[in-house]
Amino acid sequence: MAADDFWGGARVVALNMDPERRRKLLAAAEAQRAWAERHGIDDPEWSEDGSTDRHGRQPTAEQAAELERELRVISGQDPETGRYLR
Repeated sequence: MAADDFWGGARVVALNMDPERRRKLLAAAEAQRAWAERHGIDDPEWSEDGSTDRHGRQPTAEQAAELERELRVISGQDPETGRYLR
């Protein structure tokens, strides 16, 4: 999934978004895409809530924690604690 696909039909809204927020959201989408590819996660409906509708390879707890750390860094948070650094 390309980063632009993350927005679906909401591209008009994205054009009016704060540039820093847009950069972080696109970076998060790209990080999640790369993470899913790296670990072979092929369930497009995967979510951390543990949904019972499994349609593909789900991540292990360690893999999900890895993604969480990556997304925290992108958001300006400490990767381990989640506290904002700015």
